[in-house]
Amino acid sequence: MACDRLKETFLKGKRLYFHHFREERNIYPFYIPAVIYIFLLLLHAFWDHIPDYWNNVYKEPSFPDVPAPMLEFSSSQYPDDITVVTGYFNLGTFQKGPLMHHVFTVDTYKKWMNAYSKLNNSVIAFTDSEDIARLFKKMRSRYLPESLTQVHVLTRDDLWAFKLAPKIKDIYAEPNYPRYYPNTVNEYYSCAMHVKYELLEIAIKKKLLRTRYISWVDIGYFRENMNKLYRLEPPDNLKEGHIAYTQIHPFYSYMQPEDIIKSNSVWIAGGFILGKPEYLMILIKDYKNMVEDLISKRLMDTDQQILYMLYSRFSDIKPRVPIQTIYHLCRCNWFFLGELCRDKYDRQFRPFVPIMNFLSHLL
Repeated sequence: MACDRLKETFLKGKRLYFHHFREERNIYPFYIPAVIYIFLLLLHAFWDHIPDYWNNVYKEPSFPDVPAPMLEFSSSQYPDDITVVTGYFNLGTFQKGPLMHHVFTVDTYKKWMNAYSKLNNSVIAFTDSEDIARLFKKMRSRYLPESLTQVHVLTRDDLWAFKLAPKIKDIYAEPNYPRYYPNTVNEYYSCAMHVKYELLEIAIKKKLLRTRYISWVDIGYFRENMNKLYRLEPPDNLKEGHIAYTQIHPFYSYMQPEDIIKSNSVWIAGGFILGKPEYLMILIKDYKNMVEDLISKRLMDTDQQILYMLYSRFSDIKPRVPIQTIYHLCRCNWFFLGELCRDKYDRQFRPFVPIMNFLSHLL
């Protein structure tokens, strides 16, 4: 009898054990989001105190006094909005990157250009194609008032950047010059990268903007299909007297210009540039001087490498305007600054929840 009682007690305990085990197993999936949420709360609380060893800071120029001639381009009387400058010059079909089948065509850019149809900012576009000019106006007129769009058709041979083509071609033709498609192969691609700064200069000098900020945005920067109007606004914490770029790789101070070209190194992405016109005019002058200096040394590449070389300690041209580098948590998002400007506008339509707001910055 005692044995039966002991056996019954053992079986009862066994049933209770397996019952609780099953219950715990059933609620186990709920532990995962709880742990993730607690981790994110801690990350949010200590975010500003996490040291950043990735960002090797270059030797930043002092915050410049704007030279008197540049003060006439100040836009301090205008609202804190962004005027977007963009451009397209027909380079035909060209290889992009090391894979031969990866090519960009005129149709590629026409497809990407459609994103501008719903960009609710003042846009100034430059092109050498009457066809592209008509298409761009038509796309924007579907959703936006005509007053937000200016399109200027230029002759490329009249532009400083494209006049450099013969000299750049001669440099790229040198035996053993590094070959990266199209950067150091197609001289007109390099010219199209340099012309960004010339077009910003034209827009500023002709006083075509009525906003405090001006931005260069590549014609193919926003590549997704936009299902609603969107807008770019200056992100929080922009530094006075700086020009903002997306940082994509660390800045290595030991790299000489030849090393930057040879390794096709990039520090900041050139697809989105944001600043105030009076400071941009200083950077544009320094950039153009750097291009001319490099050509005299038989060196050339695209705007991203030019900027890296300009701000390196080995540059003979000393930059006068500091760069504000902005980058994504993953250090891998080439389009982060543009997305940040979009998010600044979209944020006003979202309910404010601290942890969700923090997550939106990460994603």
